[in-house]
Amino acid sequence: MYAMITRNPAQLMFLLTSAALAYLVLPPFFFILHTSLVTDRGLQAGSFTVQHFMNIVDSLGDVRVLFTNSMIFSIGSAGIAIAYGTLLAWLAERSNAPFRTLAYVTAYVSFAIPGIIKVVGWIMLLGPKAGILNALVMPVTGAPLLNIFSMQGMILVESFLWIPIVFLLMSTPFRSMDPALEEAATTAGSTGWQVFKKVTFPLALPSVLAVLILTFIRSLEAFEIPALIGIPAGVEVFTTKIYLQIRGGLIPKYGEASAYSIILITLVALGLIPYYRITSKTYKFTTISGKAYRPHRFDLGRWRWLGGCLMLVLPALQFLPILAITWSSFLPFAQAPSWKAVSLLSFNNYRTAFSDSSIVGSVMNSLTVSVTSATIAIIITFFAAWLVVRASIKARWALDQLAMLPLVFPGIVMGIAILKMYLMVPLPVYGTIWILVLAFIARYLPYGIRFSHSALLSLHKELEEGAMASGASWFQMVRHVVVPLIMPALLAGWIYIFLITFRELSIALLLYSPGSQVVAVKIWELWDNGHIGELAAFSLVIAMGTVIAGSVFLKLAQRHGLQD
Repeated sequence: MYAMITRNPAQLMFLLTSAALAYLVLPPFFFILHTSLVTDRGLQAGSFTVQHFMNIVDSLGDVRVLFTNSMIFSIGSAGIAIAYGTLLAWLAERSNAPFRTLAYVTAYVSFAIPGIIKVVGWIMLLGPKAGILNALVMPVTGAPLLNIFSMQGMILVESFLWIPIVFLLMSTPFRSMDPALEEAATTAGSTGWQVFKKVTFPLALPSVLAVLILTFIRSLEAFEIPALIGIPAGVEVFTTKIYLQIRGGLIPKYGEASAYSIILITLVALGLIPYYRITSKTYKFTTISGKAYRPHRFDLGRWRWLGGCLMLVLPALQFLPILAITWSSFLPFAQAPSWKAVSLLSFNNYRTAFSDSSIVGSVMNSLTVSVTSATIAIIITFFAAWLVVRASIKARWALDQLAMLPLVFPGIVMGIAILKMYLMVPLPVYGTIWILVLAFIARYLPYGIRFSHSALLSLHKELEEGAMASGASWFQMVRHVVVPLIMPALLAGWIYIFLITFRELSIALLLYSPGSQVVAVKIWELWDNGHIGELAAFSLVIAMGTVIAGSVFLKLAQRHGLQD
């Protein structure tokens, strides 16, 4: 029996992997639905009700405002990000504009910096009274450059965070286009605009639409910007409404928060439908060529340096908030640059911040949570992906569906679901960092399985069959053949999950307890308590640390064969 299992353990693996995925994914969905349909207080607590949804219907005007604000915020930020990010990708891959390398380095570096740090940096720049840029402009113009505490401010900052990601996503289709098609159109007498309109844009259209929808969905479930900028501005969206239902009063309103969560899940799911339809038909826009080629770079002529200036906007957008945080970290209170401010510069904020045991503890908590979450998520999704790609079990498709289900859970919704789940399930993780680990594993399963699934598809099964025919057990075959060959993809997935869990705020903000704060939560607490100097000092060190860590991980992955 043991020899049979070690020789072909697919059935046992399927049962164990199915159980693990089902436990991580299905109960959160059940508890969020259950909580929205039961009374949460009073003598009737636990009884079935639709009152939470009726309360939402009764305040239909508020729901309309929430929906309108969420749509304006998501569509506006996605539109700006896709327009400018796509332009930068075209300039980097299809033109002779300078500063391409700097743009790519900046885009990769920006991903490692937690979003809450960049949002705080933009508030320090564009705050209506003490914002550095506004303080410099107001003596000249008599009015602030921009009041960041507005819908316009929310849209701009969200788009600034998404531009580097859109740039990276759109660079690949522009890089892979066969220039012979454009050259043929030019030879046939088409102008540059006609070539772009009839050839380049149609080929890039599926990628543009897919990235646009993805950006819209992620903006719809964004939390940091609506919370830090929207709440003070009086602009509520679905994510902040859900958060305020839990943390905005003395008694958490779990029922209504869950009802709003169901609405948000529905909106995200509706957005994912066209995304999957578009990405499933990209093969129709594939160019087939029997020879290697380099993409043709369009000569911008006298406009070349204008293209270079547009490229430099990307690093400027990413480093300006970090410069603002750097300046504030040396000052006792926020103020614009001046000779008087220079005389106040000191390292006191750094000494105060890192003498605080809770700040140091949050770093250790974040490292523990992120390393553990990334490792377990990659292990589970590797086995799930292998079963989906290699096993002959008829129900294997269910593993992929289970692993992808958390995509419809915005972070704030996953936080509520996990919170309710472990208040009721007799597993002693509530109030510890391990509830964060379980939440992060469930939340980022879709990303882990996509990395493993793609890598296994590119690995021919004859390599595995050869190892088994030579007498290797299944575990030996996986250890000595499969894992080494797909290690670059596994490392890439691990790095991605590590970085994204390290910067995650919305889930952690609902699940943390005293002593279990992670970095993002600690920055939130410092901001909420008005400790701007300590926050700036701590944020700058964290930003530098995550950039260095991300760079080291990327080098390690490249050493094992990962290509850009």
